Amino acid sequence: MRELNRKKYLTLLILIMISTVMFSVLGFYWNTRYYHNEDMYTISTPPLATAMQGIHDKLYITDLSDFSTSYAVDNLIAVPADAQPELAMQSTAMQSTASQSNAVPEAAETPLSGILFDLPSDASVSLPEEPQTYEFTAATDDYFADACFIGDSRTVGISQYAGIENATFLCKTSLTIYDYEKPKISYDDTTMSIHDILSETQFAKIYLMVGINECGTGTPESFYERYRDVVTDIRKLQPQALIFIQGNLFVTQQKSDDGDSITNENIAARNSLIATLANQKDIFYIDINESSLCDEGALVSDYTWDQVHVKAQYYPIWKDFLLQHAIVTDKDLAETT
Repeated sequence: MRELNRKKYLTLLILIMISTVMFSVLGFYWNTRYYHNEDMYTISTPPLATAMQGIHDKLYITDLSDFSTSYAVDNLIAVPADAQPELAMQSTAMQSTASQSNAVPEAAETPLSGILFDLPSDASVSLPEEPQTYEFTAATDDYFADACFIGDSRTVGISQYAGIENATFLCKTSLTIYDYEKPKISYDDTTMSIHDILSETQFAKIYLMVGINECGTGTPESFYERYRDVVTDIRKLQPQALIFIQGNLFVTQQKSDDGDSITNENIAARNSLIATLANQKDIFYIDINESSLCDEGALVSDYTWDQVHVKAQYYPIWKDFLLQHAIVTDKDLAETT
């Protein structure tokens, strides 16, 4: 009997050790992918605790969906599938050569010529038009009626104090770029990920600003890579939307001088990288640090209560700056005439 109890004890101990290792690995993976430096004010969560939190957040559903669905695309601008300028030019050259030399019998058409040469004699092949570029212009408050704002606690401040009453806000304190696929946003009485919300609801304008909580993790380059992937996915899910990348707001000079990671130099380095994603066609970069909220490369100390966040009465400055950096497309003009 004693030997039997001993075997049961050893078996249970082995199972506990295996489970601990498995959950630790799972927790480390989820911490890297979803909870990456979730809050700039706290240390990293132990892997076991992360695994329990991930199970509570149903992250395994997101991971299982990755086996059957790919959400990323290779390029920010999709090329039409029927755009083949090289083949069209090759076809024209072959026709010209055949008519001049008569070296190829009419019955000796290649499959390519059979496809490309069956055009009317007066038909012309035109190259696809390059998407139009746009410049910033001023707009009124109703410009935000079809807009969606994605961000952390600073975007929460915009939603509460800027005076924007008719937009959709997908924001939460301590939100990071690594939370994009994590069910963390309350929407229609359901907790969902930003990715899933954008999969279901279309917007005309999307404003994205995260980054302050990520300053203590990784490098500007690693932050940019994840940010680029998120913007790429948003572009796929919202093909008709204008995407506005908001540069991360600076902190005060004192906060920057005292910090080892949350510094204006670190913020500027990350801003300069994500700004390269803008193309002035359907993705635009807005640098809020050019507004009157900042002076000499730092957040004005009188405008903040904690050297990081803007006081409530100064958020309208943010809204006005965004309205001075609006984009009005040809489609918008056609709808108003």
